[in-house]
This record gives sequence, structure tokens and C-alpha cells, in this order.
Amino acid sequence: MNRGIYSILSGALAHERRMQVFANNMANVNTAGFKQDEQAFKAIFPRYHAVAPTGGRTVGLAQQIMARPFGPSERAFVAPHQIKTTFEPGRIRLTGNPLDVAIQGQGFFEVQTPQGSRYTRNGMLSLDNQRRLVTGLGYPVMGTRGEIKIPPGKLEITPQGDIKVDDKPVATIKVMEFADEDMPQKSSEGLFFSEKGTVGKNPQIQVGHIEESNVNSIGEMVKMLQGMRNYESTQKLIQSLDRMTEVTIQDVGRVL
Repeated sequence: MNRGIYSILSGALAHERRMQVFANNMANVNTAGFKQDEQAFKAIFPRYHAVAPTGGRTVGLAQQIMARPFGPSERAFVAPHQIKTTFEPGRIRLTGNPLDVAIQGQGFFEVQTPQGSRYTRNGMLSLDNQRRLVTGLGYPVMGTRGEIKIPPGKLEITPQGDIKVDDKPVATIKVMEFADEDMPQKSSEGLFFSEKGTVGKNPQIQVGHIEESNVNSIGEMVKMLQGMRNYESTQKLIQSLDRMTEVTIQDVGRVL
């Protein structure tokens, strides 16, 4: 078997993995607060590895490749590296629902789950049978002093996240902020997880609005089409290599 098929196969698997991420983005194009993902990859060079000479200075991968350029027998592979999340805000849409809230700029709502604190940009909120402020999944939204319970009366949520009933303060919605290098990671159920957030000092909230997904449906569709073409190209290469191997075996058989 031609060993080059393994490198091509790794590329095919990479394209397949990338299309799965695109498909998940497309499936959540109408999910409030959803943040799109991008699959990152890394190159693997089996014959190269960092070595430390007797002088103690480590020779990196790039220096080795430059010193020993590729020959006909060299191979490289592609492997999934990490999934990167794009935190650009989505479009703010008016709903008119007094319990719908959207964060302007950076920040996340904190919710309490059976697994502990999680974070979300989805501000489609409601009241449960205990009159707690909860997400669409039923998880309590946290205030600066714990769970938020709203008594009956005329409800008002200010742009600073203060909740009032009949003009009396009830609670303040907690908005958590994260440094660029400590942005939360995606968890299950469309939520985020992190242990490095801080309470925002001056959050800005739009009441009666929600933040839509930041997925560009047209852009993702174009990426999916490109990925499908690339995947088909790798399949054709594999078939060509397989055919070449078959022809070689037949020719050798005739000679023998």
C-alpha cells in the first residue's frame, strides 16, 4: 500500500471534523446567545521532534524542518487541535417581553446548575412555579445575592440590571466578566464554564430584547460547501492511489 494514503486520509478526517463544527453552527443559527465555533488543526511530522543537544539548548521543530527539508519519503499528518469559540456579540432583537434581557458589550449571565455555576448570553428568561427567575432550561439566574425571586406586582428591570417590583428594589442581576485570555469554555446545553470571572461593575442591559446567535448563516454555508469539495477531492486522491497500487501489483505479477 502507498504510505501517502495515510496523510491524505488524515486530511479527509480533518475536513469531516470541520464540517461537523459548521453543521453545529448552522443548527444553532436561531439559538439566542449562541457563539459560533471554529475547528483548529495542527500538523504532525512523525520524523521530527524537539531534541536537546549536549549544550542544553533545545532545537525546535521549525529549525529541524529547515535543516532537513522534505524528501520523497517524508510524511505529514493533520490532527484536530482545539475548537475556538468566537465571542463577537450577536444582533440585538426587540421582543417586547419584559423578562427578555440582552447584555450590551462583554459579560455573561450566571446560572446555577446541578454541576455548579455556568454562564450564558441567552437572556430569554421566565418565572418558574416558585417565582424564581430562570432560563429556558429551568436553571435559576443568579443575582448579586443569590437566586432571584420576584414577588407579584409591577415588574421593572433597569439598564443596570436592578429588578424592582412596585418601585421597590428586589434584586440585581449578576453579570460576570472575563479577561480575553480567560474567556469561558463551552460546556453542555449551550452553557459556558469558567472559574476566573469577576462581577461586572457597570453592566448595560437592554430589557425587552434578546441577543441572537452570532453565526453568519451564509458564511457557514459557503464554508460547508468548500469543506465538501475538499473532502471529495481527498476521496478522489485515495481512489487514485489505490488504483495506482493495483496497477503496480498487476505489472509486477506479469513480470514474475
